[in-house]
Amino acid sequence: MVKKQIMTDKLSCCGIDVSHLTLDVTYQNNLGELFYLQVGNNNAGFKKLLEHTGQNCHFVMEATGVYYIRLAFFLDSLGCKLSVVNAMSIKRYIQMHLERNKTDKKDSRWICQYAIEQRPPFWEKPDSEYFECKQIYNTIREYAEQIKRLNNQLHSLKLLPFPSKETIKSIEKMKSYLEKEIDHLEVKLQELLKKWQPEQYKSIHSIKGLGKRATALLIIFTQGFKHTTNHRQLISFAGLSPTEYSSGTSIKGSNRIYKKGGKPIRDVLYMCAMNAKQTNEACKLLFDRLKANGKTGKQALIAVMNKLLKQVFAVVKNNSLYQPNYCSTLH
Repeated sequence: MVKKQIMTDKLSCCGIDVSHLTLDVTYQNNLGELFYLQVGNNNAGFKKLLEHTGQNCHFVMEATGVYYIRLAFFLDSLGCKLSVVNAMSIKRYIQMHLERNKTDKKDSRWICQYAIEQRPPFWEKPDSEYFECKQIYNTIREYAEQIKRLNNQLHSLKLLPFPSKETIKSIEKMKSYLEKEIDHLEVKLQELLKKWQPEQYKSIHSIKGLGKRATALLIIFTQGFKHTTNHRQLISFAGLSPTEYSSGTSIKGSNRIYKKGGKPIRDVLYMCAMNAKQTNEACKLLFDRLKANGKTGKQALIAVMNKLLKQVFAVVKNNSLYQPNYCSTLH
């Protein structure tokens, strides 16, 4: 472990601000001096970047949508050391230094400085199945949103005195097509998940209250629980961690969940909690107890969502099916 840190410290750092078409790069030379260049976000640009920096460099970039992925895969294929950092971490680092201006060139310099001071952990390339499952899941979610919009449009049209039959027929045809596509993609997604993470899929799906879509979501967005070592990380990842905001005698904010996490997970888990408070015995007992103690329905549901995530982590960690009557010996 010590050896790895020493090797990391010897690497020169390179900060990369990634956009759709260009990469703004600030890199160190062997003497620690900083230099700037701009290249295209394509293979020719990647090769030009390495002509200036060399491969023996610690490349650091933000996780900016899909724009960084081609570069990350290119560098990884050559055995280069790279880190992909949460954009919020970089933003807070820049704010901490009271920077007033924002340009791509300045951002690349700050990312390089962040790399020099913080030495973020190296990136591990996700499984190829993860990327395919995530694309299918996001497409299903987008189609579901489109169906919701079409339903709203149909509702509005049918309230008119003289609704257009052709328009309604066209919308219903489109809605039917999207529903068939969702069914097809969901079957394909289940097949991929059972092939990629068969044990996790079986374990999570055994929990009362969690359906196929919630099971898929949890496996995909945790990358098969690759970097999850405890249930608190899972709860934080979903943006369900409780927070307190108070200072002295004048600031007394109410406690609430943090929400800086996966909104899609919270949305799905909320509906799962509605089901789990009736079908999952442990969740039902928790919900009823909190309601009896004066908590609101929403507060009790959030607690059920946390309970579900604890159950998910437990069955994944133990590689077992959910046992409703299981009683932990730990206190």
